[in-house]
Amino acid sequence: MAYNRNNYYKRCQYIIDVYNSVKHSDVPDTTILRNVFPKYNIHISYRQWMNIKGIIIPKNNQNQLSLFTS
Repeated sequence: MAYNRNNYYKRCQYIIDVYNSVKHSDVPDTTILRNVFPKYNIHISYRQWMNIKGIIIPKNNQNQLSLFTS
């Protein structure tokens, strides 16, 4: 799916949304990776998860086109 950076950011945002919906203080990340993510068809390693967890996802700036209109 991730043929360009925007699709990669969408995938990362989906993974982070799933993580935030199931994360509690007593549930470790490894349990989420092993048991919860496969239910949502997310199959990633712990290293990939740490990279995704630390990524800063930019917001889409739709106002750029307004610079060129009069």
